[in-house]
Amino acid sequence: MTGETRGRMIETGRVGENRKPRRCSSPDDNVLLILPSLPSYWVGGRLPLQTSISIRGVEVNSVLTFTDHIRTIARKAAWKLSCVRRVSHLLDSQGITTLYAAQVRSLMEYAPLTWSSCPPSYLSLLDKVQARAQRLIRLKALQDQLLPPLQPLQQRRDVAGLCVVYKTHKQHVPHLAALRQPWARPHGNTTRTAATRDHQLIVPFARTETSLRSFLPRYTRMWNRMVQQTQLHSTSSLQAFKSAVNAWIKQP
Repeated sequence: MTGETRGRMIETGRVGENRKPRRCSSPDDNVLLILPSLPSYWVGGRLPLQTSISIRGVEVNSVLTFTDHIRTIARKAAWKLSCVRRVSHLLDSQGITTLYAAQVRSLMEYAPLTWSSCPPSYLSLLDKVQARAQRLIRLKALQDQLLPPLQPLQQRRDVAGLCVVYKTHKQHVPHLAALRQPWARPHGNTTRTAATRDHQLIVPFARTETSLRSFLPRYTRMWNRMVQQTQLHSTSSLQAFKSAVNAWIKQP
């Protein structure tokens, strides 16, 4: 493209105006010009102040926490559970369990490893919704029917977090490479934990409680504890690892 053509492109397009596509009249350049209208803050305006923004459905507030997001999904989950309650007279306990898992719990488990660093007081809002669902399921159970309790939401988040660590460091999944932590150095002395030192990870430094609860510090520490207590890190498949980790976390 010649300099003269670029000059015509600049002259014919005014930023912020809606214009139809135009073609340059130059015989040697056939360039289609599409100049859409742009937001005002692209042309010298001011960015509007917002208390929070939503990125792919996850809300983060101005102090970089996810507490508003937790309150929002807890409110939406409670509303959905009330809808399940309205039709509960048409369902048995198994039907309510299936409907809860598909419509309510799935909402509370969207991108959980992103916002799992929230304080326990906020995460308990989600646990209260599940507790109400558990009571509704028990009301619909038969008199002699034994119902297994619903899996705790924190347990499900921990299993998901350890599975991500497994896929990152054992299966070397490419799109998770940014989460990879360096392996711990071998211990110089012979101790009970020295044999598993090669399979442990270096825990990233965290200054605040919120950082300690975030994904890398929390699940790196949990991975190291799992390596010290079990041989689950040597599991050959992800499905077998997930089942074994589920049983390990369930232990008191």
